[in-house]
Amino acid sequence: PAAHQMFGSLESMFHEISFGDASDRQERPGEPIGRYDDLWQLSLSDPLTGLANRMLLLDRLTRELTRRQRHGGCVIVSHIDLDNLKDINDEFGYSSGNEVLRGMSRRLTAMLRSEDTVSRVSETELVAVMTIEDEQYVRPLMERVQAVLDDPISVTGRNVRVETTLGTVTARNSESAEQVLARAGQAA
Repeated sequence: PAAHQMFGSLESMFHEISFGDASDRQERPGEPIGRYDDLWQLSLSDPLTGLANRMLLLDRLTRELTRRQRHGGCVIVSHIDLDNLKDINDEFGYSSGNEVLRGMSRRLTAMLRSEDTVSRVSETELVAVMTIEDEQYVRPLMERVQAVLDDPISVTGRNVRVETTLGTVTARNSESAEQVLARAGQAA
């Protein structure tokens, strides 16, 4: 908690610890410049999809909840379960299931804004954290998310429909990030 307050977020804390002064980053003889970027990527993202991992998800959700309490608006958390991923793995092999996960990840991140967060929280579950100014836009936003998820995805040259279950909640002012995630998971 004290480190989080001092640096502001996991991302800024990692960069401050790893890089120090920006000019110092360039001056490390014999070390590839991307080494620290790679460490950051590994520590805060899912290695298969490149999405935020649970730790980064909680950090970003906590920041959004705090920001929205001060400035208004809504924080929406959608828990997305890829229901038939096991069946796809069984029929086409695990590499195909992995491609489905990467494809769904790309679709979600492409349709959402850069300030929104998509995270992989388990083998078959993704979480999207989105912010909007008014609750009236929750339904249209979630209809677009569902439409993106409903599009068939190519697996070994065949179009396959991935069955999904969405549990979407709007965060309440007094909730912690963990509480909002738990409610979204229960809604799925």
